[in-house]
Amino acid sequence: MPVDWDTLEAELTTALVDQVREMIADFPGLEFHAAALGQLYYETDGVITLPGLAFNTDGVLSELPGDWEFEAIDWPPDGRGREIERMLQDEACRSTVQHWHETFERFLAMLIRACGNAREQLDGFLVFIYDDDDPNYEFLLRSCLTESELAQHFPEIGQAEAERERVAALPPHEQVSFYVSVLDDFEHPLGSEEAQKALRDLGSAAIPALIPLITRKDDGFRAAKLLADIGIADDAAIDALSAALTKTRGPDQNWVAAALSRLGRLDLVLARVGDVPPEVVVAAVKAPYTAFRDHAVSPRPLDYEPLESFLSGYPEMALLLEKELAPGSSYCEITKPEVDEAIRGLSSPHALVRQHAVCVLGARRLGDAVGAHVIPRLARLESADPDPDVRRLAELSLSDWKITVTGSR
Repeated sequence: MPVDWDTLEAELTTALVDQVREMIADFPGLEFHAAALGQLYYETDGVITLPGLAFNTDGVLSELPGDWEFEAIDWPPDGRGREIERMLQDEACRSTVQHWHETFERFLAMLIRACGNAREQLDGFLVFIYDDDDPNYEFLLRSCLTESELAQHFPEIGQAEAERERVAALPPHEQVSFYVSVLDDFEHPLGSEEAQKALRDLGSAAIPALIPLITRKDDGFRAAKLLADIGIADDAAIDALSAALTKTRGPDQNWVAAALSRLGRLDLVLARVGDVPPEVVVAAVKAPYTAFRDHAVSPRPLDYEPLESFLSGYPEMALLLEKELAPGSSYCEITKPEVDEAIRGLSSPHALVRQHAVCVLGARRLGDAVGAHVIPRLARLESADPDPDVRRLAELSLSDWKITVTGSR
């Protein structure tokens, strides 16, 4: 049965209002400043849970609701929350992945309206959505609070916006200098995470400023990763990374090796086999197949040939690679043009390649046309692959395509 959004909105509005009034009545000696919905949890093409509800008594609303003193235990009451979550998941997952996203957007919009409705019924008492781990958190705050409320309780958002506009007006080379200067500054209104994204998006203009950081303590890993994320195999960058391969140690050395590999120069790392630790070589080999690959502006297309060649040519490092690239280690997400290579990987003589291919093909977002080609192949591997992990992973990928395997092992 489709979700009746109007009815659900009214129900959650009533639940919010009732919870706020009950909390205030239960603690008459306390001054409550706000109620916030937080700790949103959802999985694309999967579960959507209702947020938790917390109450603030100290007036410092910028602290996460999970750290507030009071939290609603039974929200919505009488176990109704579980029923609503099942209803949301059934609706979101009944069709395409795009339908899941559309359902989730409607869910967020409904929560925003419920907060607004509750505020009206509570004479303006602050009710809003706040979860700074959620990529939508600033949008959700702005949708629930007025500009003056936002400035009063979350001044850092306005400060960041003003600083962002100031920096955007600078010439590209000055933007690069600024963002490099705050790469390690976690107190700045923009901060390290935004600086990394900005430098990545500035592309070739950022490369000269990043090169000197490769061998600098505390900056090396970040600079190497950013060069790989920019994705331009600039001669100066390649030369600097190659030189740094034997000048750095520990995690920095791994990131340098991974950057070379992600920029298409795994050969430079393999040329140093014996001179650098096996862990460094393996870090380079696995890099194009992990989720970090997807951080690039334009990820290099999936290609299993380097992985297969390494497994055949360096059997002494195969066990270490199998451990580092094991299922669950966070694989890349492929696009439609990469499906053919992933399908080819299903017939690789190397179980590690088949495991990876099976996992990345378990993506319903690739669409029904891809599914028509992929599902029968996954089904064959689920029943007949000689590697038990491949069979298990094929079953999981079939479930991601909403295919139930019956009569399996």
